[in-house]
Amino acid sequence: MQEDSARKIEAAAIPPELKAALVEIVEWIEPQMPALPLEMRYRLGFARRRLIAEATDPAADTLFWEVALDFVAKAARDQGPAGRAALAAAQRIAPLLREQFGPQEEVALREITDKTVLGVCLLSETLTEPKRHFVAPNAISLSQAHFHPHAWFRAIYAGRAPVGFMMIVDDPDEPEYFLWRFMLAEPYHRRGYGREAIERLVEYVRTRPGARELGVSCGLGEGSPEGFYLKAGFVSTGEMDEGELVLLRPL
Repeated sequence: MQEDSARKIEAAAIPPELKAALVEIVEWIEPQMPALPLEMRYRLGFARRRLIAEATDPAADTLFWEVALDFVAKAARDQGPAGRAALAAAQRIAPLLREQFGPQEEVALREITDKTVLGVCLLSETLTEPKRHFVAPNAISLSQAHFHPHAWFRAIYAGRAPVGFMMIVDDPDEPEYFLWRFMLAEPYHRRGYGREAIERLVEYVRTRPGARELGVSCGLGEGSPEGFYLKAGFVSTGEMDEGELVLLRPL
């Protein structure tokens, strides 16, 4: 383990069992880094940095530890005894960090900053097939937003944790309000965060000029988010746009 990582962990005022699990994960990650493909280096490098920073600082203002553990767990599978040990350490550290930081439940939409943009982009990397097939990576969405005059985007937060991303077409001249991109990182599925994020978005759109409905479209088939949108108050129009079903939520 690199000396600076070891010193920071050793000096931290955290429970011994948390230190031990953190050391085990970092010691598994660091020797692998030089030989990994670039994409995997980004994921595990991010995981290492965030786990050390957050586990050693209970007052951390932004929490990516669940995403970091997701990266570790997925990378460690089928990696022999060392990988199984890292996976076991990730499973041990999760309840310890959950206890350290407490519940992260209040859902809000927040601007993305220079300090959070990498983590928000990497949220897309937690998705697995078939869900990964239904939404563009957040990095692509942010790139498109830069060139679209009516793109409005936010990170979805649960407490201090960025858990997802949404982007709408916000055009008061039409007026048109359309949910262009929406994703929730895989570790945060089935917690109600997605439904709450839609409600926060609806609250915002209701403040916009001439807003009467919020539109969305989605692909169909296994892993389709259609069921989620129907439960969130959208109604199918039966119309298809570029191979996607169009739904509307009255405001």
